Amino acid sequence: MSIVAISGSNRPDSYNLSLIKYYQQHHIDEIQIQILDIDDLPMFKIVKDSDTPSKVRYINDCVRDADGIMIATTEINHSIPSNIKNVIDWLSMQPGLLKNKPTLLMGASTGPLGTVRAQMHLREILATPAINAKVTHNNECFITNANDNFDDNNHVTSQKTIDVLENLYSEFIEIINERF
Repeated sequence: MSIVAISGSNRPDSYNLSLIKYYQQHHIDEIQIQILDIDDLPMFKIVKDSDTPSKVRYINDCVRDADGIMIATTEINHSIPSNIKNVIDWLSMQPGLLKNKPTLLMGASTGPLGTVRAQMHLREILATPAINAKVTHNNECFITNANDNFDDNNHVTSQKTIDVLENLYSEFIEIINERF
């Protein structure tokens, strides 16, 4: 299975990037995850198809070819970071690209609420008629106090967090399998 993943923070020591890497390491025999670098995308603007930047076309192709998407979001000012909003805006310009695309949402933060508000906004965005992604909903992953859930090498150490990640993964795979 082919999965694309985006992180609101691509810092090598980012907790959110570490969540994606958790799945890369623990489900290597089941899924192939390509982490997309979205930080250098041009800011969204409506353009003719022929004027779409090459990096945007590349990301569109990756998403089109993928069986599902993983999004690990940070929370900034009670919302999603601009790089995630920017890539979603670009993707939404390709009619039907995200429609019913299996999408796993997760996030980690050092704060006491995790990324609950950012994920609420992200769910709202992904439910708009122009997007209409098939988002995981039975299991939610709002990792709070992230510094207590990861070791010095940013590996998940909390069994409770591992259980949440595995339940979320199971739901995600079910949603993907429903498409086939």
